[in-house]
Amino acid sequence: MTITLRAFNEMLPDEDAARAWFERSRWLHESECYHCGAVGSAAYMPKTKFWHCKSCKKQFSVTAGTPMHRTHLPLLTWAHAIYLIVSSSKGISAVKLGEMLGISYPSAWYLGHRVRAMVAEANPILFGVVEIDEMYAGAPTRKQAKSSRDHDDDDGPPANRKGRGTKRPSPRHWMTFSMTPPR
Repeated sequence: MTITLRAFNEMLPDEDAARAWFERSRWLHESECYHCGAVGSAAYMPKTKFWHCKSCKKQFSVTAGTPMHRTHLPLLTWAHAIYLIVSSSKGISAVKLGEMLGISYPSAWYLGHRVRAMVAEANPILFGVVEIDEMYAGAPTRKQAKSSRDHDDDDGPPANRKGRGTKRPSPRHWMTFSMTPPR
């Protein structure tokens, strides 16, 4: 399911909604203390925006122990960065990310690397619709025109051919399809 930018902004209109979204994503039902591991024994302190564990008496946040640990950026900025990086099909540069989020280049570079680290460590499993475009499989190669430098031997093309598309089949064999996994 693809979420639009408008729907994403309606889902996370402010910093509190972004914090709640990260908490739901990290802890399914109850908070877990980063220091002692106690589940459900922490209370949220809205003034400091930290959780206070009743077991070990320490404070922690939803970002503790994640690549977002000790961030100075608002969680809404992190959420927007995650959306932009994940939704861009060809990736997004730190310069463009900084422009879109209104942050400096070094902050955008750091942010982008941290988001990519989160995506890499989660070992995501593909689900939903998987699209494959312009795929060619098993098609015969095109006939190559002989250049004037080729000898009249019928040895085929030289072994050290270089360049993109030297073994590309004709466009009539390209396939475009969508695939959904079994339910």
